Amino acid sequence: MKRVLLVASVLMLAASACTDATKEASPSSSQAAPKPATKFTTVADGCELLDRETIAKHLPSTSCSLKLQDNSRTQNGDGEPILDRRGRYEPTGSAGKSGFHAVAEVGLKLNLDTYADNQKSAAMGNSRAGSSDRPVAGVGDRAHLYYQAGTEASDDLTMTTGVLVSSWGNASLTVYYWHYQAATIGNGAGLSEQKMAKALIAITRDVYDDLS
Repeated sequence: MKRVLLVASVLMLAASACTDATKEASPSSSQAAPKPATKFTTVADGCELLDRETIAKHLPSTSCSLKLQDNSRTQNGDGEPILDRRGRYEPTGSAGKSGFHAVAEVGLKLNLDTYADNQKSAAMGNSRAGSSDRPVAGVGDRAHLYYQAGTEASDDLTMTTGVLVSSWGNASLTVYYWHYQAATIGNGAGLSEQKMAKALIAITRDVYDDLS
């Protein structure tokens, strides 16, 4: 009788272990399913990527021109068209002669992952004293900010430089931002990293808002 009970107990333990293993191997119903990769197919023209409010706040008195790479027609390894958008915002007339002004450049590619190369390029130009870099959350799938504190741009101007490299789905984006101000303001320190990040993030989000 004891032997029968022992065999029954062993069978019950084996069944329980099998059930537990099955539970562990099966995906939990509470776990979210993996999200499909974001795939964009259309984007606005290179000089229509930024909102008027963003331009007025961070790039006042500027006009946009297209760089030679804008709208270039190439394909990736899968035969998909690479959509290239390149816009540069610069002061018009005498707006950049003195006081505060800013310049920005946007480089966007669809269907080509250039995130790592964009990071290397931004890091190479961010090696002087007063520079820093850090990841940024909440911008696309991944983003990294490169900041360089004020340097002397001329006898009476200080220049602060920032680059935000990011990617979202099949989009790779780099935004450059150069901020100029009178060297007598803030002891020539230039724009703070926090304010630089706000400008770069606003421009980046404008571009992403134009993807569909």
